[in-house]
Amino acid sequence: MSTSEEIFSLVKPYVEEGKILPRDIEEIEKNINDYVLIKEMDKLVACAGLKTCSNKNMGEIYSLAVNQNNLNQGLSLKLLDLLIQSAKNRNIRQVFALTKFGKKWFIDHGFIEKTIESLPKDRQKKYDHQRKSSIFFLNVN
Repeated sequence: MSTSEEIFSLVKPYVEEGKILPRDIEEIEKNINDYVLIKEMDKLVACAGLKTCSNKNMGEIYSLAVNQNNLNQGLSLKLLDLLIQSAKNRNIRQVFALTKFGKKWFIDHGFIEKTIESLPKDRQKKYDHQRKSSIFFLNVN
C-alpha cells in the first residue's frame, strides 16, 4: 500500500463521520509533501497536512487524524509538534485550522478562535458557510 493509500485509509472513518473533508488518493498524492506522519511498526497511526497559503507566512492544518485503535496516546500532540516544526522549516509564522468537532483540543493547545476575516483572502472565498467550521489560529515561534 502506498503512503497516499495509507493516509486515505486512515482518514476515511473521519470523512465518513463528517469530521474531515474528503480527499481522493490522487489529491493526497499530489500534496504528499504537506503531510507529517507517525508510524508504529511500519503502520501509519497518525497524520496531518500543512498547506502553505498564498500568504507564504501562513499555513493551514488539515486532515489531522489518529487511528481509532491509537486514540488517547498523545499522538495528536505529537502531530502538532511535527506540524509546528514543519511550519518553522518553511518559514510559516502562523498556522490555522478549520474544525467542527475539535474546538476544545485546539483551545487547550494554545490556538485562538478567530473570524473568517482573519483567513487569507483566497481561503475566505473557499470557506463553506453551510459547514460553519470554527477557525483557530496559532502563532509559530
